[in-house]
Amino acid sequence: MKRIQLSDHFKLSTILLFSLPCIGMQIVDNTYQAADGYFISNYIGEAAFEAENLIFPPLLIVMYVGLMFGTGASALISRELGEGHREKANAILSMTMLALAVIGVLLAAALYILLPAVARMVGASDALLGGCVTYGRVLCFFMPFQMLSIALHPLLITAERPGLGLAATAANAAANILLDWVFVAVLGRGMEGAAVATGLAWTLSALIPAVYFADRRHTLHFSRPAMDPAALGKTLYNGASEMVDAVAYAVVALIFNLQMLRYLGEAGVGAYAVSEYVGGLFSAVFYGVSMSIVPVVGYHLGKKNAAEVRSLRRSGLLLMGLFGLVMTGLCLALADPISRFFVGYNGELSALAAHALRLAGLSFLPGGVTTYAASYFTGLNEGGASLIIAAVKGFVGPLAAVWLLPLLIGVNGLWLSLPLAEILATIAVVACLLWWYRHEDQKLRTAPESDPEKENLRWQV
Repeated sequence: MKRIQLSDHFKLSTILLFSLPCIGMQIVDNTYQAADGYFISNYIGEAAFEAENLIFPPLLIVMYVGLMFGTGASALISRELGEGHREKANAILSMTMLALAVIGVLLAAALYILLPAVARMVGASDALLGGCVTYGRVLCFFMPFQMLSIALHPLLITAERPGLGLAATAANAAANILLDWVFVAVLGRGMEGAAVATGLAWTLSALIPAVYFADRRHTLHFSRPAMDPAALGKTLYNGASEMVDAVAYAVVALIFNLQMLRYLGEAGVGAYAVSEYVGGLFSAVFYGVSMSIVPVVGYHLGKKNAAEVRSLRRSGLLLMGLFGLVMTGLCLALADPISRFFVGYNGELSALAAHALRLAGLSFLPGGVTTYAASYFTGLNEGGASLIIAAVKGFVGPLAAVWLLPLLIGVNGLWLSLPLAEILATIAVVACLLWWYRHEDQKLRTAPESDPEKENLRWQV
């Protein structure tokens, strides 16, 4: 079968086929994270499981700086490729990855020092503090690799090699599960062993795409980094929404954990963790399609192909609406067996987790549309609109709901806060789409023409 290229016409089936490797990558990524939780919960204990889920959100906040660099660079680089500026695209790629590597080391070092205070801040009791600090500090040593991995995988889609991203993620998952079994189940190294297993898998996941981009025979490859603060700023602006979405997820997880402790005790943290594992797995489809479409939209924007830009909006939103229906149904139907898989050793906790899944799972109904819309605007290099959607979807909506709903309707408000946040995000999507609809024809028609040969000579090494 002919390999799908960014320049192709993307109808509904093309979007799905092009996204399959990235969907697989997201599913595999969430599957092995769930496996991580399985080994910790069943071989180390319930307290260790709760400690991991308390400390992981702050780690995510730091790691997802890589997502801002990767998705932002993907949108900008794909637009440059669409305009024919290949050398400039390579220079921007190299600049953003070099900047991320330096920032990654500094952030990981700061987090290592501050981790005990961070653990206390997120609600770790004396019984959970040791597990939080041990697990988190080991992962700090590997965090720069994970940040690069998160950044490089979207760029593989821009390079029209999403299958390599899937292969790297599969290798990451296989290594993590195997090493979890060795370090935790066989050697009994506890939280330290679980963290080492995860860190080594992160390193492998970063090296595979790095080796690909180091090969100068590829169209998109590492070259002499650009000294272009404007391009770096545009990259961060484009990726800000994805960063906000990811950081908001981590911050919301922190607040949710604190609310769970307040209303339900430590059992609430465990139930929320199960719902998040499942939510991450089901949302993998949404994020896989959305991540794949960013460079496609950017490329056709660079080509000033207004008809294709509109088609990508219509087909993508329809596809994600259909996926939302399917995911909601699956979450409702499989709540009991999923809960028993993770925490079947505790009947009360299993029942609570299943109840949480049924209510929180309603958020998938509009969740695909809102996720796709945010990425669509990132591809259009309209970071402001994408940021608004991401902020309402991932931060403002959930935080407002998780504080207010329990006061109004009791404990069920904790689980229904996510569906309410998605409803608010849908309103933001409609507003942004109406704004863009009024301006898109003019933007595409009046965009200045570029000279690919002149730009390539300027950036050529």
